Amino acid sequence: MAQLIQPRKEVRPSDERGMVLVVVLLLTAVLVLLGSTAVIMSTTDMKISANYKAGTQAFYEAEAGVEQVIYYLRNNPVVYPTAGSPTTVTVTCPAGFSFNPTVTLHYVAPYRYRFQMTGIGTNNTSKTIEARIRKIPPSTTSADGAVAMYGGGPAVDFKKGGGGGYAVDGHDYPVPADPNCNGSACDTTADSSLPAKPGLYTVMTPTVTGNVSAHLGGSPTQTLGPSRETEYNNFVNNVLTNNLYQTTLGTRDIPAITVIPNGATLNGTGNGAGIIIVDNGGELNIVGNFEFEGLVILRGTGRVFGSGTGNIFGSMITIGHESKLIDLTGSINLFYSSSALSNLQNINSITTLQRTAWRDVF
Repeated sequence: MAQLIQPRKEVRPSDERGMVLVVVLLLTAVLVLLGSTAVIMSTTDMKISANYKAGTQAFYEAEAGVEQVIYYLRNNPVVYPTAGSPTTVTVTCPAGFSFNPTVTLHYVAPYRYRFQMTGIGTNNTSKTIEARIRKIPPSTTSADGAVAMYGGGPAVDFKKGGGGGYAVDGHDYPVPADPNCNGSACDTTADSSLPAKPGLYTVMTPTVTGNVSAHLGGSPTQTLGPSRETEYNNFVNNVLTNNLYQTTLGTRDIPAITVIPNGATLNGTGNGAGIIIVDNGGELNIVGNFEFEGLVILRGTGRVFGSGTGNIFGSMITIGHESKLIDLTGSINLFYSSSALSNLQNINSITTLQRTAWRDVF
């Protein structure tokens, strides 16, 4: 029986048009997706770049602010903080810079402090840095005794009789609670828990007159040791050469260096703190009630005298002392005080200020 052969169906080109359209649409979608992705990535990169630039700018603004604060601290009287009592410092933000001009200075440890500075970049982007600084006081703020005479042939004339208490005592006395005390209200009692210094420190055996046993105290009362005359003389010359002093007394909050030059007399009355340099030919005349905290340096023929009632907490030293004599026959008491001497670190003109560390604050 013969097999019937079915006729072959003819494929027309018009029947493939739908497939081509689908492929074209798919390719178009892929291209659009790729283009969109490229645009998104490009935009994101631009934003990341802009944010990085703004963040970097803010960081450098903060760095500039830190340097401005350190410059201010080096060149202005500042009451440095103690534990639990921060200090606010406001500086000037120079034109073209953008940082927070007010910072809070915090106590970290003795001679060490910290503060945070925020810089502002474009689009109000901010960056905060915490800086740590330390103060390095010169060695000349230390003392070898209530009185230290570094020149040759030292002589001390103490009070006659037993009244009036010690004229010189190396036991450690705290400063008065009130920095503006008057008369007997300035008297304090030596702290027996703190190590004592010699009452009289000399480089040669001194000539002493008066009632020494009644008016000289310390542990020991007298001692011999090496001279620091060159060190102190260089210190005084540096102060004078670089004008690191003023003509009035400093305060406990803002101690200062006061120089009494040749031919001048400072009538010491009231209260003060810092360093008094009685230079060759100068005189400190203590009248009325006088309370001073810090270091008194006598050079050449410089001298301290007076008939008033005075307490000097800290130390008195002599360098190149031509008269070789300290007259303590009046009512002037010289009490060694570590607290008075430690406050000398706050005399900005003689203290080195260093930035020791910094970190980002996130």
